[in-house]
Amino acid sequence: MAQLYDEDYYVILRTGSGEEFVTRPELDALLAEVVASVEGLSGDALRAKVKHLIDTACEYATGPDEYLEWYATRLEKG
Repeated sequence: MAQLYDEDYYVILRTGSGEEFVTRPELDALLAEVVASVEGLSGDALRAKVKHLIDTACEYATGPDEYLEWYATRLEKG
């Protein structure tokens, strides 16, 4: 399956928080933490789930009426 994004930076939106800019490795780590907490995954299963989410989605439900969203972005030097 093709990737939705091939970018280095992402903006993160979470329930009750403002936007946060992160790198791809930071997004990987954040999603791994969240998915492990919500689904109890670890090891290869966790890495596969995180890769699948980044490649094919832009949101993840973290609980009732709670969410985590991420969008590829480009940062410009000013």
